[in-house]
Amino acid sequence: MNNYAVYNKKDYSANIRNHVLRLRSNIKESGFNELVDLAGNKHDDIFIKEVSLEDVELVYELKINAIYKGKEFETYGVDSSTLEKNYILLFSMDYKDVNDYSFSKHEQFVYQKQVALDDIDALVEIKKPVLKWENQPELRKLIPNNTIQEYLS
Repeated sequence: MNNYAVYNKKDYSANIRNHVLRLRSNIKESGFNELVDLAGNKHDDIFIKEVSLEDVELVYELKINAIYKGKEFETYGVDSSTLEKNYILLFSMDYKDVNDYSFSKHEQFVYQKQVALDDIDALVEIKKPVLKWENQPELRKLIPNNTIQEYLS
């Protein structure tokens, strides 16, 4: 799962180290600087800004589940590359899914199935608050099949 922070009403990818958030953007924004990696190389397509927890409205983990044939499943690696692959890998720990949904055994007590994007009923975006926000409820958003392509791009 990836961490994100809401800063100035925008969502940013965020790394958390010692109560300091390192926000990441792919566009140059006020207060963001070019990333300089450990080898000293500058990256003109990645911009970083360090902020404190008090500077952000929320920090959350993002998880994407998928609804397939009416049932919600956990997924693995859903991101913009999913469009190129044109499938989503579903996971289950319920043995009944082997028979009911043609899942195959991946490892002990873990079953999986590769499902074409067109066969997914919907995606479920789950934002789980973390750190000092962890007592807030999860935010769930349904992405219907006809908007999955747009959502992933």
